[in-house]
Amino acid sequence: MQSSPSRHGRRAVAALAVVPLLALAACSGGGGGSDDAPSTGGGSGPTTLALGVTRSPSTLDPIQLSTGTDTLIWGGIYDTVLVIGPEGELVPQMAESYEYNEDGTELTVTLRDDLTFSTGEPATAQDYAATLEHIRETPGSGQALMSNVASVEAPDDVTTVITFTQNDTTFLYDMTNRLGIIAEPDLMTEESYGLEPIGAGPYVLDTDQSQAGTTYVLTKRDDHWNADAYPFEQVTVRVIQDATATENALRSGELDIAAVQAQSIPQFTEPQFTVLKRPTTNMVFLDITDRDGTIQPALADVRVRQAINMAFDRDAMVESLGYGIGAPTQQMFFPTADGHDPELDSTYAYDPEGARELLADAGYPDGFAIDMPSTVYTTTFEPTVSQALADIGISVNWVSVPPQDTVNALLSGTYPMVMWFSAVQPGPSLVQDAFGLGSLLNPLRTTDPELQPMLDEAAQVVGVDEGSDVYQEINRWAVENAWFAPLYLTGESFASREGYAYLGTEYEMSVRLESYGLAE
Repeated sequence: MQSSPSRHGRRAVAALAVVPLLALAACSGGGGGSDDAPSTGGGSGPTTLALGVTRSPSTLDPIQLSTGTDTLIWGGIYDTVLVIGPEGELVPQMAESYEYNEDGTELTVTLRDDLTFSTGEPATAQDYAATLEHIRETPGSGQALMSNVASVEAPDDVTTVITFTQNDTTFLYDMTNRLGIIAEPDLMTEESYGLEPIGAGPYVLDTDQSQAGTTYVLTKRDDHWNADAYPFEQVTVRVIQDATATENALRSGELDIAAVQAQSIPQFTEPQFTVLKRPTTNMVFLDITDRDGTIQPALADVRVRQAINMAFDRDAMVESLGYGIGAPTQQMFFPTADGHDPELDSTYAYDPEGARELLADAGYPDGFAIDMPSTVYTTTFEPTVSQALADIGISVNWVSVPPQDTVNALLSGTYPMVMWFSAVQPGPSLVQDAFGLGSLLNPLRTTDPELQPMLDEAAQVVGVDEGSDVYQEINRWAVENAWFAPLYLTGESFASREGYAYLGTEYEMSVRLESYGLAE
C-alpha cells in the first residue's frame, strides 16, 4: 500500500527544494573584500559565528516550518527528537530511544528527562504530543507528513506513543526535521509565536537584535542539557540571496563560514581559509515523466528511454558544469542510501551512435521533438542537454516557466520530460518521491505490474535497517527500464575563516548548527 499522493507531492517539494538554490549559485561570479578578526571573548577560539542563508523563513511557527537553510535558524531554537549522524545513522537527540511494534503501526518515543524550554519550564512528552497534534490538525507545510498518523498520546512525562493508520517508512526521518520539534503548547497557537518562538533547543531568538527577513540572532542557552556541544555564544544568520555577495561577505569578515561556488575555490586559500568539499550531496537528472507515451508516444518504448540515457557524456558534464566536483551517475539512489548499487553506474555507455540505432529500432529513425520546461534553475544546463539530445535526433523545445510557477509546472503533468535536481535523501524517501502516484517525479501516475510488488514490499519495511534488498531491486528495475536519466552527482564546498571549521558530511539531509564548529 502506498502513502497518499498529497504526502508524496509535498514531501518531494521539500526534499528537492535545496538543490535549485545551488543551481542558481552556479550562475554567479566572484568578488573581493578585506579581512576582520573573529570575536574570541578572550578564550581559545571564536565565541561568535556569522552565517549566511539564501532565503529567510516565512515564519518560525511550528506548522509552517520549511526545510533547507531555514533549519539553521529554527533548528537552533527548537532542536529535534532525532538527528542524522555523520555516517547517515539515526541518532537520538532530545530522545533517549525509540521503538516500533512488529508491523510498524505504533512508535514509542522515550524523551530525555532533562529537557527544558528557553523559559526554564520542563519540555515533556505531553508537549511533544501536543506539538505533533497541532501540526496534524492545522493546515501548513507539515500537515501532509502527518497523514498516516491516527493518534498521538503521552502516558507519562517522557513517553510519546504515535499510532499510524499504516506503516510510514519515512516518519523517523521526518523526526530529524519538522516533526521532531517540541513547541510550547500554551503559546504556540498565538499569532506572535512565529516571530517570538519558544523551543527546547540550545539557542533562543534574540528578538531585539533580529530583523525578520534580514537578520536572525541566536543566543546560546547555558542551561541547555547539551550546551557543551555548541561552542558559540552567539550565532548571527544573515539572509544573502546572491552567491557573489555571500562570497564577498566571507572575504570581508562579515561571515565566518559559507558555501562557495566551485569556480571560486582557488580564491579561498590557507591560512586565511580552509575549504571542505562535499562532492556527492546533490543530483542533476532528467525525469522521463511520460513513460506511458500519453504526451509523446515515443517515450512509451523502453528503447527510446534507454537511448536518452546513452546520449550524455556524464564525465564531461562533471568537468564542464560541475567544475570537477562530483561524479557521474546512472541511478537515482545516492551513494549514501540503502539501495545504491555501484554496478548500475556502468549500465549505459556514452554512445550517440548506439542511441540513434535504438531510436531507429523503436521506429524513430528521424528522431522526434519534445517540450521541456525552462526554469530559472535549468538555464545553465539547457545548451548541454539540447546538444546531447540533438546528437541522437531528439529536438528539445524549452518552454519558459516563471519562477513562481516552477513546482506547479512539474506537478501538472504537462511536460513529457523535465530536468530537475535532488538533494541527498535515504532510500525510503527516494522511493516515495520517485515512484509515488502523483509525486513530483511521477506526476502522470505511472505504474508497472513488475514494479508494484516491489513498492508494496518497500512500504512494509519497519524502521531503517531492513530495506536494502528491496530498495536495490527497485533501483535496478528503474535503471534498466530507464524511468529517469540521472546525469551526475554534484555537491557543495564550504570555506571557513581561520579558527572555524565546517563539520558537515555527505549524509546530511538538512543544515544544522552542529555542522559549524571550531578548527582543531
